[in-house]
Amino acid sequence: MKRILFTMLLAASLSAEAQTQTYETEFARPLNEVLTDIQNRFGVRLKYDIDTVGKVLPYADFRIRPYSVEESLTNVLAPFDYKFVKQKGNMYKLKAYEYPRRTDADGEKMLAYLNTLYADRQAFELRVDSLKKEVRQRLGIDTLLAQCVKSKPILSKIRKFDGYTVQNFALETLPGLYVCGSIYTPQSKGKHALIICPNGHFGGGRYREDQQQRMGTLARMGAICVDYDLFGWGESALQVGSAAHRSSAAHTIQAMNGLLILESMLASRKDIDTSRIGTNGGSGGGTHTVLLSVLDDRFTASAPVVSLASHFDGGCPCESGMPIQLSAGGTCNAELAATFAPRPQLVVSDGGDWTASVPTLEFPYLQRIYGFYNAKDKVTNVHLPKEKHDFGPNKRNAVYDFFADVFKLDKKMLDESKVTIEPESAMYSFGEKGALLPEGAIRSFDKVAAYFDKKAFADLKSDASLEKKAMDWVASLKLDDEKKAGFAATAIYNHLRKVRDWHNEHPYTTIPEGINPLTGKPLSKLDREMIADSAMPKEVHERLMKELRRVLTEEQIEQILDKYTVGKVAFTLKGYQAIVPNMTEEETTYVLEQLKLAREQAIDYKNMKQISAIFEIYKTKCEQYFNEHGRNWRQMFKDYVNKRNAEKKAQGKK
Repeated sequence: MKRILFTMLLAASLSAEAQTQTYETEFARPLNEVLTDIQNRFGVRLKYDIDTVGKVLPYADFRIRPYSVEESLTNVLAPFDYKFVKQKGNMYKLKAYEYPRRTDADGEKMLAYLNTLYADRQAFELRVDSLKKEVRQRLGIDTLLAQCVKSKPILSKIRKFDGYTVQNFALETLPGLYVCGSIYTPQSKGKHALIICPNGHFGGGRYREDQQQRMGTLARMGAICVDYDLFGWGESALQVGSAAHRSSAAHTIQAMNGLLILESMLASRKDIDTSRIGTNGGSGGGTHTVLLSVLDDRFTASAPVVSLASHFDGGCPCESGMPIQLSAGGTCNAELAATFAPRPQLVVSDGGDWTASVPTLEFPYLQRIYGFYNAKDKVTNVHLPKEKHDFGPNKRNAVYDFFADVFKLDKKMLDESKVTIEPESAMYSFGEKGALLPEGAIRSFDKVAAYFDKKAFADLKSDASLEKKAMDWVASLKLDDEKKAGFAATAIYNHLRKVRDWHNEHPYTTIPEGINPLTGKPLSKLDREMIADSAMPKEVHERLMKELRRVLTEEQIEQILDKYTVGKVAFTLKGYQAIVPNMTEEETTYVLEQLKLAREQAIDYKNMKQISAIFEIYKTKCEQYFNEHGRNWRQMFKDYVNKRNAEKKAQGKK
């Protein structure tokens, strides 16, 4: 197959680069060879989440430390901005450098450094003042807030349940941009606590069962709870697309949404006790819980769950897209959380994610800061060492206990079984697929990008285009199950991005000029492009097919593959049936089999020229098959051309 040939040509080109090791050639070796040697030398296994194709390491063997696999990996990976993460046993995962993620040891050093900056309350409050000002500046929040519209929320009818009610809302923020969510209100009379609940990245978003359980239970206990979509999730995705979520704009807009929702609730309702305003969220929602507490002094209690660490800022751009951790010479989420002192704060952590360090690292630091105010008892940590990253029952119970204590909620009403789990559709403000969006509503991320640096979001336009393509392809299947449709669209979108990114990051110029052994002619630009693209790890293709098979039938998968290749299987088969007289069932079966092989291989290439080139390989095999089974392909094709020309001539005379 030509793909195998391309890989062989690529390997040959890399071997040519790996010249004899001397001082003059910088003792260079291909990175993948060095990593293989490390595995063999130290008896370890390396799991790759990096691209080693075409990468050559200077002074390669001199970077190896025979006494330490980890020092060797550090030295070998550093020139490429790669790193390793120790896994279980003898496994190491190789990853690209992550600016928001560090190690526990880094967090320990950071907190030790921060502790040298203040020895008492007065010094700490000077630091807090600088931090809060610079966080706002680096986030760009005030510039964005100044352009927001003053609007009243669009409210749905109130739905009544056991001890609480739910009402959907949509609040216009920037002109034409809405944030949607739900308001859970106690059925009891009087003034209530208010808890703003930014959402995390848990599957199902704010519509998931455990989110509704938490909102409903806290409402039953006496607190008004408001949750809302992440930017680019839920109903927000209808306006800006899901790809918009992974942008720095999401960081600022989600913070803006939380502040505007707080403002709207206080302005429109008289049943809120302004001395009891809390914020609570898990994972990415926990990161935004801390951020909201930094941005607005009206919050009187804070509860970040499975999020807080001194060595992790949040892996999504919606948490770390703007450089707020560089504020005041360098900070971290633990110090930002400390600015909330001496107000009550709960930190929930577990043993299965980055918050495993909280009991021994972040919590003692917070206690020290709260000690400046003689308020150590105001900061608490519930650590669940045997649990993993979720918002499970024990995490929710910790939240219930905390707010029951600090806001004097009614613990007798704590009963999650009394909460009604609504279908996702009941929680929409604008109906199925945004049918009720106002006429002036934004319909693309481009309109939002206008408030930021448009050039910074150039890649996002491409992402949005691929996302739409994936959604349209899946929509053509007319699936009844929306979750399956969403899963399939995500799988296709991720694959399209991988193919695009590999193509863009491995241009044809990375492949040396040479001779195409099939034709004897110099390699064309297309040949070199395909050699470069053929080196994309096979796991990319395998992951797509595996994920599609989880939710689609084989027939549906074929329909998707046809979308990738613009129906070339049916079109080409029809051509063969027109050219080959009385094409037999056996011949048809063989041709169809080859064309389907071409189709599946072609989906891993970037453009139609490449896809057509893949089909040409298999068409050649089909034509050889005809010749080997009693047909004369050249004569059949000639006869077909003559026949078509005669038909055209006859039509012209008429």
